[in-house]
Amino acid sequence: MNKIIKTNLSFLRFSHGRLSQKAVSEATGIGQKTLSALETGASKGIEFNTLLKLCSFFNCGPGDLLLLEDEPENITVSDESRQKAKLLVAQGLQAAMQSQNATPEEIWAEFDAVRVRMQSAAEQASKERKITKGA
Repeated sequence: MNKIIKTNLSFLRFSHGRLSQKAVSEATGIGQKTLSALETGASKGIEFNTLLKLCSFFNCGPGDLLLLEDEPENITVSDESRQKAKLLVAQGLQAAMQSQNATPEEIWAEFDAVRVRMQSAAEQASKERKITKGA
C-alpha cells in the first residue's frame, strides 16, 4: 500500500483551544487559504518557512505536524451517499450563513471543520470495512 503525508493541523488547532484557521493565520502570517490547503490535503507540499512558523506557533516539532499514513483505497460512493452529503453540506452552510455575526472566514472555517469531520468518518468507515473483510 502507498503512503501519503498529511498534516495534523486540525488536531493542533483543536487542542490549542479550538483555534480557527483565521486566528492561526493572523498569528503566523500564513495565508488562510494555505492553511486550508494544508489541512485538507489539497496542498502539494509545504515550504520550510511555513513549517517553521507552524511548529513555532504550536510549540511542536515537524513530526507532530506531519503524519505519514497509508493512502486510502478508492471507494465508490453510492448516489444515496452523495445525496446525503449534499443535504448535510447545504444544511450546514445555511446555518452558518444565517448566523448574524459570522464573518465569511468564520463561515468557511466552520464549513471546513464539518468537511474534515465527514472525511474522518468516511475514512473510519473504510478502515472498519477492511477489518470486517479480513476477519
